[in-house]
Amino acid sequence: MAFTLDQIGVLTERTTLFLFILNKQGEIVNCNAKCKDIFDPFNENKHLKVIFESVIDEDKERFVNLLKEIDENNSIINATFRFPSDPKGIMSLKLEFIYEDDFIYATGIDATEENKEHRALQVISKLTKTGAWYFNPKNGNMYWSEGCYRIKELDPNTPITRELGARFYPKESRPRVENYLDTLIKTKQPYTYTEKIITAKGVEKWVKVKAQPVVYNNEVVFVNGTIVDITDRYKYIERLKYNEETKRLALKGIKSGLFDHHIPENVVFYSEDLKKMIGLPLDEDFIPEEEFRKLIHPKDVDKALKRHQDSLNDRNPYYFNFYRLHHRKDEEYRHYEVYGFKTFDDEGKAFRLIGNLIDVDEKTKNEKLIKESQKRLQAMINNGFAYILLLDTHGRILMADDLSIRIIKKNYGVNPIDTKSLFIDVMPLNFKNTFAHEFNEALKGKHVKKEIERVTNEGYTQWLEAKYTPVYNEEDSIISVLVSFHDITETKKAELAVKEAHIKEQELSRLKTNILSNFSHEIRTPLNGIMTITKLLIDEENEKERKKLLNLLKESEDRLLYTLDNLSNFSELEAIKSNLNIIKIDVNYLIETCYREYRHLADAKKLGYEIKIDDTSPFCMSDEELLKTSVSHIIHNAIKYTDEGKITIKVESDKNNVYISVLDTGIGVREENLKDIFEPFVQESIGLSRKYEGTGIGLSLAKRYIEILGGNIIAKSKPGKGTEFIILMPKSL
Repeated sequence: MAFTLDQIGVLTERTTLFLFILNKQGEIVNCNAKCKDIFDPFNENKHLKVIFESVIDEDKERFVNLLKEIDENNSIINATFRFPSDPKGIMSLKLEFIYEDDFIYATGIDATEENKEHRALQVISKLTKTGAWYFNPKNGNMYWSEGCYRIKELDPNTPITRELGARFYPKESRPRVENYLDTLIKTKQPYTYTEKIITAKGVEKWVKVKAQPVVYNNEVVFVNGTIVDITDRYKYIERLKYNEETKRLALKGIKSGLFDHHIPENVVFYSEDLKKMIGLPLDEDFIPEEEFRKLIHPKDVDKALKRHQDSLNDRNPYYFNFYRLHHRKDEEYRHYEVYGFKTFDDEGKAFRLIGNLIDVDEKTKNEKLIKESQKRLQAMINNGFAYILLLDTHGRILMADDLSIRIIKKNYGVNPIDTKSLFIDVMPLNFKNTFAHEFNEALKGKHVKKEIERVTNEGYTQWLEAKYTPVYNEEDSIISVLVSFHDITETKKAELAVKEAHIKEQELSRLKTNILSNFSHEIRTPLNGIMTITKLLIDEENEKERKKLLNLLKESEDRLLYTLDNLSNFSELEAIKSNLNIIKIDVNYLIETCYREYRHLADAKKLGYEIKIDDTSPFCMSDEELLKTSVSHIIHNAIKYTDEGKITIKVESDKNNVYISVLDTGIGVREENLKDIFEPFVQESIGLSRKYEGTGIGLSLAKRYIEILGGNIIAKSKPGKGTEFIILMPKSL
């Protein structure tokens, strides 16, 4: 049964729902009595009032957008809006809007208590030392959450007013605290302050208060706020101040004293501790600077005064000086260091110097003793090994022999003793490859030996035996590393000569053995087949059988030809293919390593030798050892066949490949021989009259290794002009 008009009228006026009807422009066409608690449907001129004028400023734009969105296609929209309300301050309505026949019908319920922000604030205040509050400037009502009562140790049933809230602050701060709220209402700007309170139980606390206005029609209609108990943090800050005072007292324990020099008046305030230390009058607070100057050792006065004046004229605020001061107590001079801080006037002149005098007499005497010991050690060093250096645990040079110092000064323009230098920054390039590893091993307590080859400035090769010896202190901790280099060039030359001869002998024997062992079976087997089948053919008369024998003879012939065609292959290539170690390689670094390895050979021949790396730092996936061996063979070959000019090594890359080129200005290769240079046992010059030594397998190995790695190598050359080898390596396999 449908409602009658009277029944609908009763329901409309007596329901707790908010009911109103709007036109599409948002004007209130009609509403029930409940709506009048929050807005009047007519404005001052008795025209229909626009609904969004009644919501708080922050929600106005959202209400206007809703009116634009609702239509026949989007006929039902749910939303929550906030309205200023005298009883509650701010009322939240949860509304359902229905569009029908160009009108918007809205029904809503009071959702103020269900407001999520309000509930979240209540939970937070229970979990922390935080309280929430609000104030209605229209009627003066104030609300405190349980957290506010808890912080101020007040019975939660106590009615709260603004006046009661202000009583928890000391009398001297109450006007200031009340002014914060009055100012917010006038300016509509939020505020934050920190003040002391006295709780209802007489406990002193420190609180931090924040307030945020809610504005309607450019007027503050509500104030939301929080209060936080920060007593623990405030006490922590007070303890920090106490610690600073403790630091000041600690100065007494390091034989130091404070002073305050007023430069325009030329008088100095000395702390009582300092006056006792150096024997100044205890009954005078300010003492003329000249009086203090009389205590400085006569030999130190002029230099100390010059340092003093130079520092005062310098705009750097930090001050340092040192000198000997007379001690009246024991009638002797003691060494002091002075540290201070200057302040400047508007003209940039120093007018105040505050500082500290520190007794460093024992330290100075110990340093003098150390210097004497260093001189004795230096004499031993200069008459010991070829080169010797003492490094600290960071690799900085502490001491060095005279020859090493001269070489470093000449090559790097720095005296490593006067200017603390890392040894790795002032050592020859070919030392750097292994230094870090050997040095770290010494820091672990190991005694390390390493042989190093270098090319001297005169162009000859020198061999050194490097020793890394850890040096311990009394607590058995390593405090430094002694690095010594002994010249073993003559011994090494003899060893290398014997070794080279032995290697050549082994190489020839190995080549012979490999050729015979790998191919004798493949040559002998088809030859035996040919001989046997030939004998059978002579006696065989059956035509069908003769054809079978001829086919077998052809197979043996093909096998023999195939074996001869592959004579240049090496037996170990298959083993290498199955044991590749593919990793991500920094190509720039690998090529730089190869470049450094052969620099001494280029320098020995007085050749230009340069490298141009790729700025993009390309990487490729490859076997590092095989790629390095291939590039090394090509660089060595370029130096070997170049008597004058230069060698240029270049790294370039694109999206998919890395290109490594080695260009020389050597003898070059004739066009008819260019196609054969990658064949084993082949050289440009052969026979008894050939000019260059070698087996002729280097380029062949390089080509095969690069091809195993998925790359390619080509050669360009002109006789007498030089040769360029270009290696193409894919970035990924």
